[in-house]
Amino acid sequence: MSLAQFRTALLAFLAAVALTLGVGVAGADRAEAAAPPTGKPNFQLPFACGTKWQLNTWGHNPALDIVKEGNPGSDSLPVYASAPGTVSAVYTDSGSGNTIQIKHANGWFTAYYHLKDAPTAYVSKGQAVTGATQIGRVGTSGASEWAHLHYEQRYLASGDFTDESHRKPVHFNGVEYSGAGAQWLSVTSQNNCSGSPQPWQCPAGFVCFYSGADGTGTVCKTDVNTPTSPCGLRKSYFNNGSPQPGYDHVGVTYKEGGGACLHYGWAEGRGNFPSGGRTIGSVTWRGEC
Repeated sequence: MSLAQFRTALLAFLAAVALTLGVGVAGADRAEAAAPPTGKPNFQLPFACGTKWQLNTWGHNPALDIVKEGNPGSDSLPVYASAPGTVSAVYTDSGSGNTIQIKHANGWFTAYYHLKDAPTAYVSKGQAVTGATQIGRVGTSGASEWAHLHYEQRYLASGDFTDESHRKPVHFNGVEYSGAGAQWLSVTSQNNCSGSPQPWQCPAGFVCFYSGADGTGTVCKTDVNTPTSPCGLRKSYFNNGSPQPGYDHVGVTYKEGGGACLHYGWAEGRGNFPSGGRTIGSVTWRGEC
């Protein structure tokens, strides 16, 4: 018996055993395919470092629908690029809604559907992005009735625009998330973890609002008056520890009602608020509050 004949016979035997036991042999193929193909960028979940997310492929494998872990509500949460690349398309579609495509290395692309804001609200076509670049917010635009991010990884050897025919199994941090009807209840984002800003790294001229009581988690930054912010404020830091004359106070209002004057140097002014936090409605830089 030749080697080829032996291999064929062995595979037939394994298939017969699998049928007898009521299991499939596709699992071996899936295990081999679990590692990303050579040349695929090290894609990360398109969300802030350390945040936890729920993924599923229901009805759209190999694409993913993504919501916050436990699905407590994902509307307006920031979306970041999955890897360094260039924005190759920004458009609005009746199905995918506000949509962004990013071209990455070696023919790989990512696509982000149902974004809350216009696709040019945060980035523009041709703009270079990294995992630290916010490209939009989770929304319900297009044919979506609930707030989630529909996300795809695509491959096209040449060109700058892809469609759903170019979809490939999704990998985050080297782990494959694909398969019909699959779900992952808690996946932690490793996006930009090595470059994530620490509380004391808030850039000069900005006020940075952190969702975590310890000054970690989602970061919203602003250097202009009265922007809206989706951050649930728990702690804030200003001007990289160096207040600028006339701009070392900031007034915030809360959507839950009331407000506060945050002042560099005051312990209470750094915004360590009670459990549950507050949701910022507006921010105003002031010389005095």
